[in-house]
Amino acid sequence: MAKVGEGDPRWIVENREDGHNVNGWHWSEKDCLPWSKNVISGLFDKKVIQETDEYTFKISSTPVVSGECTANNRKGKTIFLYELDVKMNWEVVFKAKKGLPPAPKSKASADDIDEDDKPSEPITTQKKTISGEFKVPYIADENGEEAPTVRYSVNTTADNDETKQSINMVSALLKSHGVPFVQSQCQEFVKLLKKEFISKKQAEQNTTTTTTTNNSSTTTAAPQKVTSSTVINTTSPTPAKKSNTKTLRLKEEFQCSPMDAYDVFVNVNKLRAFTQSDCIFENEEGGKFSLYGGSIQGVNKTLSPGSKIVQSWRLDGWSKGVESQVTITFSVDGKPLTNVEIVQTGIPTDEFEKTEEGWKRNILDRIKHTFSYSSKIF
Repeated sequence: MAKVGEGDPRWIVENREDGHNVNGWHWSEKDCLPWSKNVISGLFDKKVIQETDEYTFKISSTPVVSGECTANNRKGKTIFLYELDVKMNWEVVFKAKKGLPPAPKSKASADDIDEDDKPSEPITTQKKTISGEFKVPYIADENGEEAPTVRYSVNTTADNDETKQSINMVSALLKSHGVPFVQSQCQEFVKLLKKEFISKKQAEQNTTTTTTTNNSSTTTAAPQKVTSSTVINTTSPTPAKKSNTKTLRLKEEFQCSPMDAYDVFVNVNKLRAFTQSDCIFENEEGGKFSLYGGSIQGVNKTLSPGSKIVQSWRLDGWSKGVESQVTITFSVDGKPLTNVEIVQTGIPTDEFEKTEEGWKRNILDRIKHTFSYSSKIF
């Protein structure tokens, strides 16, 4: 055996400058946050949302972007993991307008009109600005290209009736034009992100698949000679090809009782607490549930308090009709904690890594941090 420092350099794998991760086969991770900040700034900075003869509605500041955004390449596929918070200021500037002064009081005759009652110059109203803030608290990979939640606030104080009336008008404008604009730009960001960082091999595969599909739909088969032994069936449809699926198994330890662990998965208030998003959960067998604004959907099949949960479960981005089954069991083996085991069957193969990462990062880790159920003691 060679001594330290005497090894043959040919045995050592070097990170060479001319080396290449061919077709993105090996695991690589790229921080996309700086790129995301630049793109989001370009999509929003000083953009005019609506302009009329009366007002100009626009974004008045450079967006402030925080969070994380990474593109992970493995075996030629790109997995995006991002969770961003975006804030920006808006303003509605009412333009100055000229108007006629009030008409003078009627007099008995023209001779009775005083100098003060004679028509004066037109009155010009002052320019007025109503301002506030847009906040997009959660742009995440679970939501895909869905419209994110957008919140807005008004910073201008209604110190008189005229300003109060203007604020009411602006509030309606924010709902009808402001929120849809922000949502549309956020969706455009997600499209640009995937277009920019998707692996070359995956892009080629997508292109090849599309080309093959188009070619197969236009190819004309050679005429077949019909004989007495030839059977022609024009009514029976071709059975759909069943997609490949995988099974996910996860185990966690929660420092709580089985009932408390069970309650985290079925109590809508606790679901909202750790997801920090809109959730729906009908706590009954046959009841529907929806997490992260509809990104995760399903139906409760079995609800055994403190023991077991069985659900049909799917991500919104899966093909229509594709569902998996999730079984969550809660048990105690002598330690002062609860064993939580999750088994999910029927996951589409190409969605397996995303699903596994989602369970770990966006459900289990969040539960432990939110409710202090982590079994690790620091």
